[in-house]
Amino acid sequence: MSKKVSTHGMSLNEKTIVQVKQCQLVAFILGISISASIFADHSIASKNQQDSDFNQILMRVEGHQNQIHALQTQQDIATAKLKHSQLWANPSLSVQKTGFKSDQDQELDVEISQPLDIFGQRRSRKNLAKVELSQVDLNQKLYKAETRLAVKYLWSQVLVLQEELKISKTQLTDSQANVDATRLRYRAGSISRLDLDRTLLAHIENQRRTQEMALSLTTVKRQLANLWGAAELDHDLSISRAQLWPTDTTAFVQQALNENLLTQSIQLKKAKQQAHLAYLKAQARPNPNVLLGIINSKQANLNNTESQIRLGVEIPLNIFDRQQYGMQIAQTKQDLLDQQQQYYQQQNRTQLDTLLVELKGLKWQYDLINEQQIPLSESVHQKTLLGFKVGKYSITDVHQASIQLQEQRLNKIQTLKQAWQKSLQAESLALGVDANALMSPDALMKINQNLWQSTNDLSPVVGE
Repeated sequence: MSKKVSTHGMSLNEKTIVQVKQCQLVAFILGISISASIFADHSIASKNQQDSDFNQILMRVEGHQNQIHALQTQQDIATAKLKHSQLWANPSLSVQKTGFKSDQDQELDVEISQPLDIFGQRRSRKNLAKVELSQVDLNQKLYKAETRLAVKYLWSQVLVLQEELKISKTQLTDSQANVDATRLRYRAGSISRLDLDRTLLAHIENQRRTQEMALSLTTVKRQLANLWGAAELDHDLSISRAQLWPTDTTAFVQQALNENLLTQSIQLKKAKQQAHLAYLKAQARPNPNVLLGIINSKQANLNNTESQIRLGVEIPLNIFDRQQYGMQIAQTKQDLLDQQQQYYQQQNRTQLDTLLVELKGLKWQYDLINEQQIPLSESVHQKTLLGFKVGKYSITDVHQASIQLQEQRLNKIQTLKQAWQKSLQAESLALGVDANALMSPDALMKINQNLWQSTNDLSPVVGE
């Protein structure tokens, strides 16, 4: 609620001063509001820029991978198996002849046998083929999820190495300042040549580390670009410092848990066992064969021929093999899948909660290092260097301040690396995929090899 200031009884100058102060207060509040709005818009723009870069890279990779057509091949095979499952069993033709001489009685027996499907074997095979078609759809989801995480791993590596290279260059600038100040003191005769050489050694090591980081960044950029068939990535990824941390992990986990692919896989295996069990039950029942034939008989030394039509039914006797053990095995597997699903969901939720707690703790450490320790260490280093230039501090003090600052910066990068690792592990657990297999430069090649192998291993007939 706004509070009005009474100006009754004031002089003209006093009223003017009050009005000026009120205007200043309003301007200050408007300034804060505008600044907050600009900051919020900048944060949203930065987040959109980050998502845009990653999504564009992911679209490039997916477009390049679609040239293989392995997923479409699996779809075509599963569709053909579904059509095959609806076919009727082939009939059988039997031809028998007795008596081949003119003085012998002769008989020609032509018979067609057609198995009937009374107890629903075709329907059971069709249901089993539908489950396998659903498995192909799940394989496509799994492939996309694994591809996304494999791309995100290399993408995050580029982000972290970009930041590490910036820090290394900053450290190199600080060490150059140490060398310049030490050289001035050496020329003034206040320190020894040994002190200058030690400072130069530290500076050379920073140069080496900067070159090492630049090489690592170039290598990871090339690995990322190779995912869509390019030779190299010739630009840095655009991202603000506020978005350098994996901020959307918790929201992604909550959404991905509802679509956990391993849970879907277990449920699909249960559906397959149920369909297989129904198929075994249909096989256990004796489906008859209809027999239709014609018999031509001719007696010896006679010209007349007699023809008779024969119609019969052949019923197999399922006395010994009633698929009883096959059904027992299928039921046992189904019970095991129930236990597996319950155990997995419990353990997966526990591990996810632990990872999210770790990620929250790492964020607290990162903010402490980034917002308090590093600025304070930078201030200490600058003051120590200034004091060293005027002879107030020794070269040991400068070295100690430089080492402390470098340790804080390295701790920041290490914390950032751990955060991205925990984030990718959490996303992998939420999706139901193996994180260890995806967090490597050649992960996408292994994913494709597994896809090709699974395509070649598809059985040609339902139930095999």
